[in-house]
Amino acid sequence: MIETRIIEFKGMPLFQKARFHAYELMQGSFSDFACFFYMVEGQLKSFDGRGLHSISEKEAIVKNCGSYVQQYIPKDLNQECEAIAIYLYPDLLREVYKNEVPSFLEHSAVPKAKKYVGNKLIEQFMMNLSIYFEAPELIDEELGVLKIRELMMILLKSESQDDIRKMLSEIFAPVNIAFRQAVENNLFNPLSLEQLAFVCNMSLSTFKREFKRTFETTPAKYIKTRRLERAAVLLETTDRAVSAVAFDSGFQDVSTFSSVFGDQYGMSPSKFRLNQVRN
Repeated sequence: MIETRIIEFKGMPLFQKARFHAYELMQGSFSDFACFFYMVEGQLKSFDGRGLHSISEKEAIVKNCGSYVQQYIPKDLNQECEAIAIYLYPDLLREVYKNEVPSFLEHSAVPKAKKYVGNKLIEQFMMNLSIYFEAPELIDEELGVLKIRELMMILLKSESQDDIRKMLSEIFAPVNIAFRQAVENNLFNPLSLEQLAFVCNMSLSTFKREFKRTFETTPAKYIKTRRLERAAVLLETTDRAVSAVAFDSGFQDVSTFSSVFGDQYGMSPSKFRLNQVRN
């Protein structure tokens, strides 16, 4: 992180504006609150137990309770990205609505991630927040509550209001994805074993033990086999470049991919594709 500015509510972060180094991998978790995350500049790739979620400029995603790993991708040659986070606490939203607590604050059993494309009202809302980041003394707790209420009204009056209501009913439900499904959701994402264990809310040692019990093999063997199988299918059924096949299959560099592919199939990826065409 290069720079960050935070506006607090009752001692807790409420609004945060930050600039990040491009391609920097970060990890974190939300235990009892959620976050409305809006990209001002650049692209975000976020991984959790449900898999990959990606947003670009003027798009937002709601991060539920749970662990995540994320990466920022720059626009053009700019090596920095900028984002605004709005933290949503159950008590805060109940204060926003006081005695009119809406049904969407009830817990939902199956949280899902969804991308929200910004409209003019959301863009203007985010631009107006910049005033308070420059002069935080201008905002107090009462105004902070009003700004959250304004955001909720904008979201609920958008074209995706039905999706928004469903999203709001799910934001405080922990992301409790079954272990096998969490692994399958991230098999082809560029995560290390340590990062995969993190998004599964486990230590590395616990993750390895649970993996061996569930899949009856080690994580390294299983993940490599599945990624190579996917690569073989892509080589056979598409004309994508070998480098693109490697990245789409979860490998982070082409040389490593070519080496392990050759060990598995006895030939290079290019020759494998040529042989499939001939057959």
